[in-house]
Amino acid sequence: MKLRDQVVVITGASEGIGKATALMLAEQGARVVLAARTRANLESVADTIARAGGQALPVPTDVTDSRQVTALVEAAIRAYGQVDILVCSVGRGLRKPFIETTDEEWAQLVAENLTGTVYCCRAVLPRMRLQHRGLIVNIASRSGRAGEALLAAYSAVKHGVVGLTKALAAEEGASGIRVNAICPGPVATERMRKILPNADQTTWLTPEDVAQAVLFLATSPGHLAQAKVLDLF
Repeated sequence: MKLRDQVVVITGASEGIGKATALMLAEQGARVVLAARTRANLESVADTIARAGGQALPVPTDVTDSRQVTALVEAAIRAYGQVDILVCSVGRGLRKPFIETTDEEWAQLVAENLTGTVYCCRAVLPRMRLQHRGLIVNIASRSGRAGEALLAAYSAVKHGVVGLTKALAAEEGASGIRVNAICPGPVATERMRKILPNADQTTWLTPEDVAQAVLFLATSPGHLAQAKVLDLF
């Protein structure tokens, strides 16, 4: 129970990486606050955790709305009194030639991948500063480390997530707050299968692989997690 009594806010917790992370951290004793837009899916994850003896609070949240993100963090503090870890795993991919990317697609990519991460980080930092401790883990992508053909728009926003992570790590380190990003290659989620339906999936990561990396960061002493970006590809 490496995370006993730790309070973890996880976005995108109703499916994929976020769900796998919630289940894994709850298994290690964390009290998890689950955020996603679909209440029914969140409650299903919370029920699974409760049946296993864990604690979970589902809070339906659209992370692209700053007021809802503020309400999410306030709900976590009312329920558990603190926020020790934030995991930002909301994201959306887009695979198509850059010149065919529409204004609407670009706006959606920015909102879900970058703006939501900005809002969540900004919302938890005041509480973490008061506590003089905290960990933020942003789920970025291999595309946020190197440009990839047919993923230009997605690469751009994930580079933004990596840049935000590095800047916050430098800015908040003196307050006892660690900020890391995980940059996985393709992960076997339903969304990824729709984006790459004909790809060879035998080399893909699983959501649990990424969750294991989150657990490593959450349980490692600061000096063992000095690298601000963890590549998984």
